[in-house]
Amino acid sequence: MKRRSRHESILTTLTIIATVLLSLPVLASAPPNPALSKSAVTLERSDQVISSQARSYIASQGTGDVAVWVYFTDKGLRSGSVLVGSAAALPLTDRARARRAKVGMDEPVFADVPVNTSYISGVESVGATTRRSSRFLNAVSVNIAPDKLDALAALPYVRAITPMARFKKEYPQSEMIRPDAPEAGQSPDALNYGNAAQQLGQINVPAVHNKGYDGSGVTLAIFDTGYRKTHEAFANAYLEGRVLAEWDFIFNDGNVANEGVDDPSQWNHGTGCLAVAAGLKDGTMYGPAYKANIIMCKTEDVRSETPVEEDNWVAALEFVDSIGADVITSSLGYSDWYTYADYDGNTATITLAANTAAGLGIVHCNSMGNAGPGAGTLSAPADAFDMIAVGAVSSTGTIASFSSRGPTADGRMKPEVCARGVSTYWATPSGNTTYGSANGTSLSTPLVAGAACLIIQAHPTWPPALVRLALMETASKATSPDNTYGWGIINTDAALSWGASFNSDIQVGVAPLTVLFTDVSTVPATSVEWDFGDGNLSTDANPSHTYLTPGLYDVSLVRQTTYGPLSGERTNYILVHADSVKFGTDSAYAGQNGMVPISLTNTQPIPSMTLSFAVDSVDVKVIIDSILLGSRTSYFEATNYLQWQPDLGRFAIQLVANVGGGSPALAPGSGEVLRVFYHPIETALGGFGSPFDTAFYLGTRTMLNSATANYEPIPVPGQVRTKYVKRSDMSLNNNVDITDLSMLISYLTTLAPVPVTIQAADFNASLEIDLSDLSGLIAYLTGAGDPPVNP
Repeated sequence: MKRRSRHESILTTLTIIATVLLSLPVLASAPPNPALSKSAVTLERSDQVISSQARSYIASQGTGDVAVWVYFTDKGLRSGSVLVGSAAALPLTDRARARRAKVGMDEPVFADVPVNTSYISGVESVGATTRRSSRFLNAVSVNIAPDKLDALAALPYVRAITPMARFKKEYPQSEMIRPDAPEAGQSPDALNYGNAAQQLGQINVPAVHNKGYDGSGVTLAIFDTGYRKTHEAFANAYLEGRVLAEWDFIFNDGNVANEGVDDPSQWNHGTGCLAVAAGLKDGTMYGPAYKANIIMCKTEDVRSETPVEEDNWVAALEFVDSIGADVITSSLGYSDWYTYADYDGNTATITLAANTAAGLGIVHCNSMGNAGPGAGTLSAPADAFDMIAVGAVSSTGTIASFSSRGPTADGRMKPEVCARGVSTYWATPSGNTTYGSANGTSLSTPLVAGAACLIIQAHPTWPPALVRLALMETASKATSPDNTYGWGIINTDAALSWGASFNSDIQVGVAPLTVLFTDVSTVPATSVEWDFGDGNLSTDANPSHTYLTPGLYDVSLVRQTTYGPLSGERTNYILVHADSVKFGTDSAYAGQNGMVPISLTNTQPIPSMTLSFAVDSVDVKVIIDSILLGSRTSYFEATNYLQWQPDLGRFAIQLVANVGGGSPALAPGSGEVLRVFYHPIETALGGFGSPFDTAFYLGTRTMLNSATANYEPIPVPGQVRTKYVKRSDMSLNNNVDITDLSMLISYLTTLAPVPVTIQAADFNASLEIDLSDLSGLIAYLTGAGDPPVNP
């Protein structure tokens, strides 16, 4: 067999990724990104190196130096020259190479080549002071006097000049909360989430922790204000050596804690957000990715006189890429000189850098912003194509009024997803053991980033596009996304099993039950295997399977893909039953009492049921006197009469096993569940019956409510009858003779014995027993008259 080359493998991976992107309306394709080219690139100079919009903004800033980005046409390499093996490209760490391999980018790309130093010297020669250089953007950020901009723009290798966007962030105020005491009686292996339980439960993180995923081996980078590194929520990370790197991009040193010139509140926001994503203090605080590796970047200066400038953020992006970050959480939104039209995913500087990071295999989560509720209130880089922009909801799942809304300027829906951003529990830096709560999309974002770490741990071969899709397509509004919630509140456990999705044309039915299964997965597969739960398998794409035996069946689908096997399982998905409700048959003499049972045969435990039935008085008028619980349901705690229409013969009764008393569900079995007491009216004729059967009346039908499904049992109709009586046969010997005459005379004179029914003594069918019946009977027995009226 021919072995595929490494180049062919990369091409195959990229082809499949492209197929996924093009097949999904939720993922608009980003324009080609020259930074991801595997050969050197030369771009044309802009028609206006400094746009009129940029000039207008710069002029509004006064006469002092301005901060601008200077973009270059190339990096001093021959256009088209291959970068693999080139000494011009920066070396990749093993961690970064492994992450990039997931998107076919494990060899050097144009973004790995440093900015040409001679170009930087040329920029400085016209009077600019270099702040930072960006290999992702092939640009430098500089401070320069406005009157020197034209000279800078005249340099032949300068492609464009744009103002440095700045953003002064309003940081949330934290409400101090004393940690709850640890719960008593817990399993020694159980995680005690403390006050973080609600925010984690809302996004279904505990279920993923219970499966053994905690972020181990995944690297989370955070861009924020700074961090109280001695806080107890981070002690485990330092103890286990999981803090891989720290860098202060404000003062360009390795200390991400507060420094002497920092505002005292500098580390507030970063301390809290890191704890939300990856903190660990049992009984008090857990982040979703509480065992992840951590890279701390201090990028935001909170001093009132210093707006946050985007070149620190871009520098941090390149820093964590080189180390091998898998996930980034950041909470900045840049606006400044940008207009809404610039939020198109391909204009703002910070957005372009974010697009490159995603193309290199990094899952990037960024806050949507706190400028809601108006439409289009997002900012950069939330508009990036492959960004997971995160909105904020309350504990009840309601969108926060402040949460920014989409769409992007080019019409894409935003945010992607939501998580708790109202009264979110976090660590506070006023001490090493202090905690509080705060509001903002900057609180919901680290929750989603931590969840992304869990998904990567479970699926280490998934590229960012699949992680993003998994979170979106399993979120609470995935079927009806909008520009308020995006695809909704994430469900981390559901996202974990995303990638193999299926449905069926029927989930509940009577054996034998034929079910058509349909694979609705997004990612292309090379092969599939279905397990129907009854011992049968199939490799058909969309198989039909017949269940022969009643039971509750799990169904699973395993799909082989380029990213490895993707599996999905639906537990208790197909319910095949032979359950029946049998309406009994009984007979009674007219005017006398009878009892007819309703019996149930069930194969599943039934905690509640509704029995809707009718006695149709077609030939016999039947009166229902009372209805009592049967032998199988005598312990049920509630009997609710949903319909009681005795004149119409219509009844619906709900039986509930447990309403607080702890009674168990009705176990599988067979026997009576109701006893229906009745009597035919006194004048009813013997030998006739009325149907006794299930009925749909006023929206109510017979229904069994199991833990997994609500379904209708097979109805077996019965009948309520009057016992046969021959007219004038008071002795009930099926003959009309002298004995009947004697009994009739006795009844008319002494009122005894009483006829079993009126019909038994009513010779002439007048509905009364009187002397006319006696004379008629005598005439008949002596041969002088006609026989009794029939019937």
